[in-house]
Amino acid sequence: MSLKISYKISLIASALLLVCTFCAASAAADQTTGPAYEWEKHIATYGNGSDAVGVTVASVWQMPDGNFIAGGKTDYGRAVFGMDTAGNIQWVRNVSGGDVNGTVRFLQSCPDGGVYLFTDGENLIKLSNSSADAKELWQYHLPLGVITSIEVLPHGDILMGGDHLQSFLIKLDTDGNELWNRSLGNPAGGGQFRIRSVQTGNDDKYIVAGYVDPIYYETPYRAFAMEINETGGDVWNQQYKTDNVSILFTAIAPIDNGRYAAGAIESQLVPSLDNGGEAEYVPYVVILDKDGKAVSKKAVDGVDLIYNIQKAADGGLYIFGSKDTQPGVTEHIIVKTDSEGYTDWSKNMGDLTVKSIQGTPDNGLLILGTDEKTGESVIIKTEPANPVKPRQSAAKQSPGFGPTAVFAALSVIGGVLAVSGRKKE
Repeated sequence: MSLKISYKISLIASALLLVCTFCAASAAADQTTGPAYEWEKHIATYGNGSDAVGVTVASVWQMPDGNFIAGGKTDYGRAVFGMDTAGNIQWVRNVSGGDVNGTVRFLQSCPDGGVYLFTDGENLIKLSNSSADAKELWQYHLPLGVITSIEVLPHGDILMGGDHLQSFLIKLDTDGNELWNRSLGNPAGGGQFRIRSVQTGNDDKYIVAGYVDPIYYETPYRAFAMEINETGGDVWNQQYKTDNVSILFTAIAPIDNGRYAAGAIESQLVPSLDNGGEAEYVPYVVILDKDGKAVSKKAVDGVDLIYNIQKAADGGLYIFGSKDTQPGVTEHIIVKTDSEGYTDWSKNMGDLTVKSIQGTPDNGLLILGTDEKTGESVIIKTEPANPVKPRQSAAKQSPGFGPTAVFAALSVIGGVLAVSGRKKE
């Protein structure tokens, strides 16, 4: 592998930490496909007149009562915002720690009524509830490394994956105490694990995915996925490779019958008069069986990179990605497929640089982003999705998730204890 392609892949891998770090202006929005918007809010300030403060929203979550809570920052630093069912801000409260540039990067409700906040500086904070006068119950700080993915588990525990000299996994209970902490160690075949997704898996297990950075330029990147049990032990652990082609898993989600859908990027140097030898990237959805074997894959039309995959209520998938349409112009796109991998609809988000998408209890979508023209934060709630009628075989235009030769698989062995964080009362 050449230096040029390795450099480009490393830039992509870094960009996947934050979905929008490299995105520029986009084309006009296309709302001719996909669900209609129930409401759309553009947010720049809160308050009136001399009391108004600047607001930036970096994360949002719908609470069980239908209201929303958001995290981000004001002119004074980290902040949490309470919103009604239509997305109107009702209150703002600042969060301790950090400086005026600090922000709440992620938040999610806990089954006991509390709210978890993940902030700059690798700090996890728990609020007692979702009200303006909620108390900060505890704070957990990771002194070394970077958290790349967080999952709030069904019972309220927290699973975090991240990278340092070695990649690591940490599980916390609802009181902020470490239940276990492990390193992924050194991958078979050499290189360095890089975690990009940790999720609740099948049958009370967890799924972890990412890629192996070979460190040396002449070796292709390899994707990996591992299913672990509640105590962090491996159920299965696989690498995926193809000769002379780099493969990265960027997202993963459970689907059905113990299977998983992984978002993947393949890349190889393709010399031609058109691209001058630059790398081309092909995004795929890869289906893994209950033992982690890659049994099928399908190219995703209309995107270059995949950032997130979620199972839809009808058994299909929501795929969030981006496409570079011309130098300096990146479009964010949401693709909905059916359970067989055929595209139901595709929505270009136009001038919206999307930060996150998530399903809502009514089977709609909650989309958060930044308007590239105004710099305002934008929150969109879509109408509930209508069921899509099954396709007839004659209408299918492209191959779905059918059996096909995919990758060679390697076993991977986990490692030793990772660097530990500390809890602050």
